[in-house]
Amino acid sequence: MKFLNKWALALLPGLALAMPAMALPPAGQADLMQPGSVLIFPKFLNLSAVTVDGVSMPRTEIEIGAVCPAGATCTEHQTVKVRLHWVCPATEGVNSNICRETDFDLVLSIDGKLAFPADGAAPGTYWVNAQSVPAPPCPRGYLIAWVVNTNDLPIRFDGLIGNAVIRNPNIVDVVGTRSTGLSSYSALGIQAAAPGAAAPLIDTTAAGGLIFDGAAGHYTEITGQFAGDLRFDKTVTGAPLPNVLSKTYITFLTLDVRSNQPNNPTIVPLQFWNESAAGVSSTNPAFERLISSSWEFVCWDQVNLASDTTAGLCGLGTGCIDTNLTQASYTTRKGIVRVGPGPAMKFADGNAPGDDVGAVTLLGLIETIEGTAPNSFLERKYNFNVNVIGPPVATTFIPFPASVP
Repeated sequence: MKFLNKWALALLPGLALAMPAMALPPAGQADLMQPGSVLIFPKFLNLSAVTVDGVSMPRTEIEIGAVCPAGATCTEHQTVKVRLHWVCPATEGVNSNICRETDFDLVLSIDGKLAFPADGAAPGTYWVNAQSVPAPPCPRGYLIAWVVNTNDLPIRFDGLIGNAVIRNPNIVDVVGTRSTGLSSYSALGIQAAAPGAAAPLIDTTAAGGLIFDGAAGHYTEITGQFAGDLRFDKTVTGAPLPNVLSKTYITFLTLDVRSNQPNNPTIVPLQFWNESAAGVSSTNPAFERLISSSWEFVCWDQVNLASDTTAGLCGLGTGCIDTNLTQASYTTRKGIVRVGPGPAMKFADGNAPGDDVGAVTLLGLIETIEGTAPNSFLERKYNFNVNVIGPPVATTFIPFPASVP
C-alpha cells in the first residue's frame, strides 16, 4: 500500500500538468454560477399547494441570501436591500403581448437567508419565519432580483445567492393523495461590470432599466444561446430499453423584457442531437442524428418535447416542439439540445411597435418528469441546468414602465 501511495504521489505533478485550466467567462460576461448583483430564478409555479408527508407545502419555494462580495469588507448584521420582480409570459396576439409583472422589496443580512412561497401565502402558512410577498399575477414565469440602495437605485453588490424548489402536483395511489416529484435549481448570478464613475451605483439613466452590456457602471452580459442535456420523451413501453416512462420540458426566458408593456415575440432556433448508439461513423444514421426545429414565446415559456400535442400536432400554438423528439424515433434515450446556429431573435408582429427587434438574451431550464401513465408520469422529477454558449448579447431589462418614452 505504501508503494502504491508513493508512486501515486509522484504522478500528481504530471497529472496536474495534463489537466486543462478551468474555463472562465470572457471579460464583461457574467459567471452565472457565482454570486451576483442580479439573480435570475428561471421558473416559478403559482399554483395550489400540495401534500408532502401529510403536510401542506407550496409548489415553489424561493430562497435568497447574501454573502460578502469578494474583496469587500462587511459587518455582522449588515443589511442588503433587494428589489424583486415576478415576470409573467404573454400570449402572442392577446392583450397586446403585455408581459405583466409585480415587484416587491426584501431586506437581507450578510450570511442570512429569506424563504418565501410563490403563491402569496401569509406568513405562518408553511413556515413560521416565512417572508410575506405578493403573489405573481400569473401561474408561471420567472423571478429577477437585484440589489438596491435605500433610494431604490441599483448598486454594485456581487453577493446575492439563491435557489428554488419546485414540486409536482399531487398524485393519488394506494398510499393516498400526495406529491412525490420534486426538483431544485440554483439561481443564476449576474455580476456588475467594472466600476464606472458612478460606482457603486448602476447607471440606468440611458435606458431607464437594468443594462446588461458589460460596460463600466452597468451589469455583465449573457448570451443569446444555450446548450443542454435532455432525455427524449417516452410515454409508451417499447424500444429502446429500459421501459421507464418520462416526458421532458424546456423553459425559455429572455431578459429583453419591458414589464407591463407590449413585447415582441422571440423565436428560438433549435437543434436536437441523439446520444451515440454505436461507434463513431459517418455512415451510421444512429450516430449524432440531427433534428432541427424552433420555438416562439413572449418573455417566458415552458414547452414539452413531443408528447403534449394538440390534435396530434406539435409547433406554434401547441404544447410541444416536434413529435419526432421521442426515444422511439431517435432509438436512443438521451441527447443534447442546442440553440443555433444563431441566437434567439425578437421580431415584430405588429403588437409591440415600441419594442426592439434582433438578437436577444436567452436562458433556460430542462426538466424531466418520470413515472407511470395513470399518474401522468408525475411520480418523480429532475432537472438539468443549461450551459450558455455563443457571443454575448447586450440588452436592457425594463422594470420601470413610467421611465420608458
